[in-house]
Amino acid sequence: KSPISLGGSVREATEEDNIVEVPALDLPNTPTTTYVIPTYPKPYFRGANNGGVYIRTSNDEGEPDEELIYHNDIYIVSRIVDSELGELVVIRLHLPQDGVREFTVPLTAITSREEFRKQMSMQGVAVTKMDKLMTYMTTWINELQATTKADLARTQFGWTDDTHTAFVLGNQEVTANGVKSNPPSKATAGLMSAFKPKGTIEQWKEMANFYNRDGFELHQYIVASAFGSPLMSLMPIACSSLHVHSKESGLGKTTAMHVGASVWGNPKTLVVEAQDTNNSLMLRGEVYKNLPYYIDELTNAEGKQLSDLIYQLSSGRQRNRMTGSANTERVRGEPWSLLSISTGNTSVLERISSFKNAPKAEAARMLETKAVKLFDETKTKHLTDKHQQNSQNIYGVVGVPYLQYIMQNLDRVINLLQEVQQKLDEGAQLTAQERHWSAGSTVNVAGFILANELGFLEYNKENYFRYAIGLLKENKVTANDMISSAADVLNDFVHEHWGSILKIRSTDDMRKQQGNGMDDLVIPDSDPRIKLVGRYETDVKKLYIIPKVLKSWCAKQQINYGSLIEDFKTNFKGKAMKKFLTKGTPTEMPLTHVFCVDCSGVGIEEDAET
Repeated sequence: KSPISLGGSVREATEEDNIVEVPALDLPNTPTTTYVIPTYPKPYFRGANNGGVYIRTSNDEGEPDEELIYHNDIYIVSRIVDSELGELVVIRLHLPQDGVREFTVPLTAITSREEFRKQMSMQGVAVTKMDKLMTYMTTWINELQATTKADLARTQFGWTDDTHTAFVLGNQEVTANGVKSNPPSKATAGLMSAFKPKGTIEQWKEMANFYNRDGFELHQYIVASAFGSPLMSLMPIACSSLHVHSKESGLGKTTAMHVGASVWGNPKTLVVEAQDTNNSLMLRGEVYKNLPYYIDELTNAEGKQLSDLIYQLSSGRQRNRMTGSANTERVRGEPWSLLSISTGNTSVLERISSFKNAPKAEAARMLETKAVKLFDETKTKHLTDKHQQNSQNIYGVVGVPYLQYIMQNLDRVINLLQEVQQKLDEGAQLTAQERHWSAGSTVNVAGFILANELGFLEYNKENYFRYAIGLLKENKVTANDMISSAADVLNDFVHEHWGSILKIRSTDDMRKQQGNGMDDLVIPDSDPRIKLVGRYETDVKKLYIIPKVLKSWCAKQQINYGSLIEDFKTNFKGKAMKKFLTKGTPTEMPLTHVFCVDCSGVGIEEDAET
């Protein structure tokens, strides 16, 4: 505009200029975040007034020449190595109206013009001279490769190793005395935004202590699971589960899970829906690693699916799978150690019982309890509505101080776990068979005690511990009721195959021979349809079962065939033999291997309650 502007230059940012305070644009009641923008690699520099990326070169006459590459601040934070994607770079972008974005880009995209353009455009970087921005990024990478070592991309949240000195939580790696940046990987990128804090610690405490009322111990137990889950890695069990069910809605089951999830982040994202595929559910468990795993509405799942879910959760690892692009195995993460809470309208164990006989193994891995109505919906609706709204709008503010408290007092935490487990085992008379219950209830109670010491949860300690003991005893009674006797199994088999058993009087009854060809024929009481699986002689009360059919049925019901046969021998004079199954009917067939069960001594009825 004037001759004097020819001698002007862009003022380069100083160290003080590079300290930038960024307000939380979409998160009220949240403090601003401070960013220290690093010095750009030469010949690039940051403008002092409004930021941006400039390059300073010399023209043909040897005079300095400055050019704007991009008008917003954009720079590379670090290099990371991803087990699936190879080397990546973490890029931070400052936008005036949208705040700060942090994203990862594979190195393969930085060196490809078209891929680089796509990656930048996806994040909102709009420039016409993309080649110059690409050169700027390449200069950054070369400088970082010469001066720093690449970090390992964290594909899972939770403890970084067995020493429990660092915990990955969203874009943070929490240590005992500080927090450093954790860049997103391919596995964690989609969940990073869920861990942005919202609200204050005081607001969260007020929300969580809404359950500080008599009778709300179940809701307290669900909330405390959030504090107990990170402690599971200190136990020898991979996962302990609790399922809360009730046919009624509006009992606060889901809201209590949201409050628990809010310890760590946004419950809308962290609480998963049971309608997701089994592979996606297990992948989420792998990514969470030590964070609590909340699954809402297991109502419509089938018995086999629920059984597989319980077994897989308790195993600590998802199934090994092949990659879609090549004949190679998918990279699996480290085993998880966590607490799982699920809700539904029906009992999971009852659902599994429709698929298999007496799911004792599943019951040993999962606690169950029924939720009851505690509020008068009309009188207290305004209270519960406000609490439900708070549970989804205040989150991610107490997780970091809680983790740092654990790391600073790790020895004391380990001793606390031992003391709590001993008291719970003695109080509920737990054995090695209930080791999953023992571990899960131990970390839950210990997590509550630690959260209580920090002032996060103010629930009554005595009532809470009494509830935990009662929950364990309640499930012991349920598990004992699942123990099927040989008579129960025999009844189940006969009832399921009722139309396939020939019911007929015995032909060994010393009748006079009439010589009319009809002496060996008996009119059956019930003639089987479609298939024949056995024979029941109504007068002598003996049942003959084809072993192949019984074995196949036992396999589907997950019953040990050998043990069942021994029980039949002991209780029903059972024995293996050969028999003409169709004897007494017009159909003559050869001898068949069968197992005979004597039911002549089962005529006494017993009181089922006794």
